[in-house]
Parts: sequence; C-alpha cells; structure tokens
Amino acid sequence: MSKMKLCSKAMMLRFDSYVDRIAKGELKTLSYHTPFRFESMDHLLMIMDDVMDSTGFPRQEGELHRFDDKDNAQTYVFQKMNRKDLCTESELDGMSRINFRSQMTVLVNKREHSSMQGTVLIQGKVIYFRSALELMRLLHEYLEVCFQI
Repeated sequence: MSKMKLCSKAMMLRFDSYVDRIAKGELKTLSYHTPFRFESMDHLLMIMDDVMDSTGFPRQEGELHRFDDKDNAQTYVFQKMNRKDLCTESELDGMSRINFRSQMTVLVNKREHSSMQGTVLIQGKVIYFRSALELMRLLHEYLEVCFQI
C-alpha cells in the first residue's frame, strides 16, 4: 500500500489546431492565472509535468533519472513558471468560474512509475488513463475525430 497522499490536479485543455498530427493549443490550470501555450503533444505533457512540479504535486518515486547526473536543484525545466502568476489560496477558494473555453479536463490523480495516472473528462464522458503515453494516445484519438483527419 502506498503512503502517498491522494490529491489531484485539474488541467483544462483547448486545442486550436491539429495540422500534420501536431496538436497546438492552451492548457489552463487553477494554480496559475495565465494559460500555457503548447506547440505539440510532447510539449503539452512536459508543461503538465512542470506545472505539477512547480506546485508541489507529489511524485512517488522521487526524482527522474537524468543523463547528466545533476541533482534536483539543477534539473531541466521545460516550461519556466512565473511564480508571480501563481494563484493564492484565497484566490483558489474564491474561484467560481474560469474564463477559459476548454474542450476537456485532464485530472491527474497521482504520479508514479515515472508517469501520471488519472482521468479525462470530455462531453460528459470519463476515460481513465494509466500513463502519459496512454493519455497521449487518447488525446490523439480525440483530435483525429475532432479535426476529422
């Protein structure tokens, strides 16, 4: 049994284009005021991971493996977060509506085995994913239909 605290991180996604199977759009999380722009699916997943790292969302196994053997203080960050854009606890408590038009919500419930697990909420349907790779496949499947490729 894992001793990891169960919590979740909700992220709203909007896809603006899917030309040549490259997903572009914005990710909005309740933790930050400003949405994050992504230019590909791997870019999206790296931003999601960086958002969770920047807000202290637990990673069960500790640090990720690195090529250069640097310690945590020197790790590579894909998306630099503006700490001034971070929502305060009182702002989070007072949020009733977000002015962001999303197509789906990704709810990450935990991060273990160097990946993330959670659910995708779209058009009243809940789909579970067990890894970032499975999430990426689900998103590509959705975009193939949405953009009729």
